[in-house]
Amino acid sequence: MAAKISSPIHKRVISTSIGIILVFSIAVGVLLNQLYVQNYSALYAADLVSAVPDIIRELRQDKPLKRKDTFIEAQNAATNPHYLSFICSKEQDIIWMSSEAKKARLDDICRHIPADIPELDLVYYQESPYAVHTISGATHGIEEHFFVLRNVENQVEKFATLKRKTWFYVALLFVGATGLLYAASYWSFSPLRKLAGELNEIAESRREKLDEDYPPELEDVTDALNRMITLRKAQTQRYRHAMDDLAHSLKSRLAATNALLDDGTLERDMMSKRIIEQVSQMDDMVQYQLKRALLGQQGLMRESTLLQPQVDSLTGMFIKIYGDKPVDVSTDFKGLSSLPLNKADLTELLGNLLENAFRYCISQVRIRSEETPDSYLLIIEDDGPGVPVTYRDSIFQRGVRADQLNPGTGIGLAVCDDIVQSYEGSISVVASDLEGAAFIMRFPKHR
Repeated sequence: MAAKISSPIHKRVISTSIGIILVFSIAVGVLLNQLYVQNYSALYAADLVSAVPDIIRELRQDKPLKRKDTFIEAQNAATNPHYLSFICSKEQDIIWMSSEAKKARLDDICRHIPADIPELDLVYYQESPYAVHTISGATHGIEEHFFVLRNVENQVEKFATLKRKTWFYVALLFVGATGLLYAASYWSFSPLRKLAGELNEIAESRREKLDEDYPPELEDVTDALNRMITLRKAQTQRYRHAMDDLAHSLKSRLAATNALLDDGTLERDMMSKRIIEQVSQMDDMVQYQLKRALLGQQGLMRESTLLQPQVDSLTGMFIKIYGDKPVDVSTDFKGLSSLPLNKADLTELLGNLLENAFRYCISQVRIRSEETPDSYLLIIEDDGPGVPVTYRDSIFQRGVRADQLNPGTGIGLAVCDDIVQSYEGSISVVASDLEGAAFIMRFPKHR
């Protein structure tokens, strides 16, 4: 199944970025146009300064200008044909106009120029654009206004063309930046798409864990997800093992219950008491296995448990189950009467090992404990056939059985190994001096 990401985060990132690019593009276009206008205005002002002597000369010839100190002395030069000069009254009537303005027949131009116009502005007269420049203080009275005009039709057309080109290139910039942004976002989000695809494969059991070739920014996330996947897998495995272990543990209790029901020597009250005791043990075993599946072996509470009561209860049960075989059970707990194990763990451990001992022994089972300077030992022996050397390591793996002739599941010893390892201990099997197998469990004192 193809991995897809259409998250709101991705859409918000794209939308926000495109909005920023759009605003930036518009701002660039406006700024460029403003720079064009300012540049043209500066060029116009510089050109106007060069034309001032001609305008002054014509003013003095027509004698509307009375103050000699207002402008520089005019030179004997020809009138500049590009500039049209006017003096307008407050009522927007023409007081004076230059010869070039007369040729252009701008007789009512004053009515098209507002009195409060800025020093430089653009007005339209007879559908032609004119740049209007106001020269302040050029006349005697405040009711008179001196204007200089210039036809800028060509310049306006050039500016419009330049403006269109500017916005065209700004649009290209926007489209290109948007395309690059989308490509960059697609590339940037590709690890997330890959992550989503691998998570889907894990959910469909087509992959064990996430790859490790993610960008450094996602390494913490992928490592955490891999740890979570590992923990989930371990928990699932614990549930499976717990169900197998529970079935294995209940099998012995059910066999003991059947043996009690078949025992005709027991009185009804005693039989009921024994059956209730077995049912109670089954309930404890169910609770123990469920807690072990949920928390793991390390999550169970540690405590010190007496050995003799647990051994007596279990040997009594197995004597009932294997009633057709006389078994001599001997115990020796003088040197160590208890072990630092959870009661349920010790019961499960002893139950599995004693069941094997009763099943394979000829007539003897021995349980003893010892204490060494650095550890506690629990040893269970029998006088059966023993365990072949080739199987002494592998029999603690789930599903491995040294005895292929008799029925079994290969779970009991694996459960014992799990329990012992949870206490940082070790379990091994050697030959016993009873000529059978001796299972030795070693638990360190300091953990």
